Amino acid sequence: LCYPCRMSHPTVTTLEQRLNFLNYGIFLQALVATLGSLYFSTYGDPVANLMSGRLFPTSGGFEPCELCWFGRILMYPLVLISGVALLKEDRKFTDYVLPLSIPGLALGFYHYGLQKFAFPNPFRCTAANPCSALQVDYLGFITIPFLEFVAFTVITGLAIWQVKTRRALAAANKHNVKED
Repeated sequence: LCYPCRMSHPTVTTLEQRLNFLNYGIFLQALVATLGSLYFSTYGDPVANLMSGRLFPTSGGFEPCELCWFGRILMYPLVLISGVALLKEDRKFTDYVLPLSIPGLALGFYHYGLQKFAFPNPFRCTAANPCSALQVDYLGFITIPFLEFVAFTVITGLAIWQVKTRRALAAANKHNVKED
């Protein structure tokens, strides 16, 4: 293939490498988000903990609000789904990731809106643990729901890219495109 053709039509090897990168990216983002969620609820604010010299204090975790629990319900299975998919080399696992990550993305956006933009709240958040509470607020905009939104956005974006790469790989294999 000529150089411009190679640029517009990635090789099978390139597509397979990209697919592996995307698969690991989904797993790692879900794992970091899950561990971060567990850290916040067990130990509280990591920045404040680091500044006090106790990264793992014996008390001080944040109680998750109702919307945080919904976010966890959508995020935690992604670690298992993507982890098992990596072990089994299942390239179609994003078919199971997207139905969890897209609602999670919407939930994270809505939850962040409750905190920063006074969105209406039809949920049963309690006065003792309101969904609009700011447990952390780094740089004036980074909150726990913001981190949730970013994590689901990254996972959704990687999963969509993975689906497109998977389709391109199937087409390249069908047309038997090989490196020169």
